[in-house]
Amino acid sequence: MSFLQLLASLSPVISVMLFLVILRLPASKAMPISALITALAAVFVWQMDTNMLAASVVEGLLSAITPLTIIFGAVFLLNTLKYSGAMDTIRAGFTNISADARVQVIIICWLFGSFIEGSAGFGTPAAIGAPLLVLLGIPPVAAAVVALIGDSVCVSFGAIGLPVTFGMEQGLIQNGTSMASGYFAEHGGNFAGYAQFIAHHMISMDLIIGSLIPLVMVSVLTGFFGRNKSFKEGLTIWKFALFAGFAFTIPAWTINYFAGPEFPSVIGALIGMAIVIPVARKGWLLPATPWNDFAENDANEETAQHTEVRFSQFAAWTPYLIMAALLVLSRVVTPFKAWLNSFNISVADIMGTSLKASFATFYAPGIFFVVVCVLGFFLFKMNSHAIKTSVAVSCKSMVPTIISLGASVPMVKIFLNSGTNDASLSSMPVALANLLGSSLGSVWEWVSPIVGIFGAFLSGSATFSNMMFSGLQYSVADKIGGNHTLFLALQGMGANAGNMLCVMNVVAAATVVGMAGRESEIIRKTMPVAICYALLAGTIAFVWGGY
Repeated sequence: MSFLQLLASLSPVISVMLFLVILRLPASKAMPISALITALAAVFVWQMDTNMLAASVVEGLLSAITPLTIIFGAVFLLNTLKYSGAMDTIRAGFTNISADARVQVIIICWLFGSFIEGSAGFGTPAAIGAPLLVLLGIPPVAAAVVALIGDSVCVSFGAIGLPVTFGMEQGLIQNGTSMASGYFAEHGGNFAGYAQFIAHHMISMDLIIGSLIPLVMVSVLTGFFGRNKSFKEGLTIWKFALFAGFAFTIPAWTINYFAGPEFPSVIGALIGMAIVIPVARKGWLLPATPWNDFAENDANEETAQHTEVRFSQFAAWTPYLIMAALLVLSRVVTPFKAWLNSFNISVADIMGTSLKASFATFYAPGIFFVVVCVLGFFLFKMNSHAIKTSVAVSCKSMVPTIISLGASVPMVKIFLNSGTNDASLSSMPVALANLLGSSLGSVWEWVSPIVGIFGAFLSGSATFSNMMFSGLQYSVADKIGGNHTLFLALQGMGANAGNMLCVMNVVAAATVVGMAGRESEIIRKTMPVAICYALLAGTIAFVWGGY
């Protein structure tokens, strides 16, 4: 690979880092520029077929529909609850559990968020959790940052285990055969058994790393957004934070060991909430004085102290309970799942190419959000003005997000489909990853999760990161005599970490808290955490390489 080709293959990463992170442009400006640069690099350096490039843009635009509907649904639900007054009740309920913002962050983003991730995936936890925190008086950017950090460990088993059971399975298929088929006999004779073994490695590492995430979340909250900018104020809650960490990771490890990777996040989170919430109510393991001292947002804090509670807690939470039930039923009850998937809209052979795209009309969580909102109109007896306001505000807030995702998803598709070219080159991600594998094999334990981050950062999905790079991870293990299962687990760990800073999730989190345009600030806060998470996984893999 020439130096110019190397720059071309890195064009999505370099341009996004430059315009979004360094120059701090809003995503609605940074992503269209980055997409244009990537397209030019693909055509003039990679010599990508122009028809394939155009088809990739169409594929990307069609693929963006699903996340856009989810984001709109989450924003719509938030505004429905807000303008009905139900959010005042929810806020009061969390305050009754604990007035400590650190405790609220752990319960909402670490435990409740893990349940939503396990049920739905699609970056839904941040879209639901972040606005809840805002309405509890936490500054919007802080809410987005901690929600994204919290949505990491649970991603291993997100969307009923798809990152491992589907993403890795598809990523290991070569010429119709799984590269890992030699392991199947040891694990039940199929990939499902081997997936459970890979996930066992991941959650075993997360018993150490993942259990620290709640402590990291509250330290980031107080260190960057507290009035005193003190990390120590977050660390003082270490007993409760570690307790909450293990309250999820230990049940998740146990469930994966006995039942596989489909339900550790769902059931682990439910067990965690059942254990942690009563402890928080009693004030056990907590400092005597609650912490809620932010550098900004005094107005929100004052509002939180003077709100009228109009509904019972059960009534106010009913939309979320219905949402959670629909998510679980749609993923678990096979006839219901099949019926929902029967309404998918698919477009094949886009512009005469092999590319295709589909929109899960009813299966995607977006439609559930809308249904729940309509039910909320009646449940909360909203008047026409409140309904119109919630719809109008939701639609208006989506404009920057539509631009951002309408550019970023086609950019990713161009990057992934660049293997169709006149220069006889592999696709950009494969060529780049092969270069890394051949030059950095001796330190692959640390490089492997970084590759996973790279995939999630660009594609917006841990599942897609695993699809892109599981084959590479397996090939590198072959080349250097490494542990195949461990490298696949590190790929998954990196994809989890990348979930904290991938553009799609950051744009969604920023939008739902009303901070569209401040995506660069969010990424600068989550990126160090993601990298540390990945490097710690690499260090554990290096020490425990033979397990």
